[in-house]
Amino acid sequence: MKNVLSILAEAGVSLTEEQKTAVENGVKENYKPVDDWQKQYDKVKNLEDQLTATKETLAKFEGVDIAGKDKMIEDLKADLENKEKEHLAQIADRDFNDMLKESIAAVKGRNAKAITALLDVDALKASKNQKEDIAAALKTLTEAEDSKMLFGEPEPELIGKGNPIGTVMKDIGSNDDSAMRAVMGLAPAEQK
Repeated sequence: MKNVLSILAEAGVSLTEEQKTAVENGVKENYKPVDDWQKQYDKVKNLEDQLTATKETLAKFEGVDIAGKDKMIEDLKADLENKEKEHLAQIADRDFNDMLKESIAAVKGRNAKAITALLDVDALKASKNQKEDIAAALKTLTEAEDSKMLFGEPEPELIGKGNPIGTVMKDIGSNDDSAMRAVMGLAPAEQK
């Protein structure tokens, strides 16, 4: 890049030292070098590009209800928390019911549903020592006069036929084939 003074000298203009100093000062005050101009131009171009990109990004959100989206996110989070609490409650109920069934079986309860109906299940669920409280409640039921018949060894299953009078007889040669033949009114099959 040529200096202003060299351009003037090439053009045949001769200046005194005072004139040269005045021209240099005037050029410095009023004109910027091309490098400074290019830097400013690049800076403006960069800002214009950023503005265009920002406008395009904002255009994607045009018509979007941000507050509605935030509410939807909060609702989904609340739903998730509620589902998790519900799931944990179901697991706790399952564990409690399993513990109750095991405890009833341990004291040889004959009918778990009937025994459970006599217990204060809500109080037992809320208990901090569920296992101990269930055992205590079941012990109370086994000792109570009106509920002790629900506990003990199960009734033996009868094998054979019974008659209306109450005698139990073991059926000789009892098998499915002869029972079906009897129901159909056929004679018993001959034994070989």
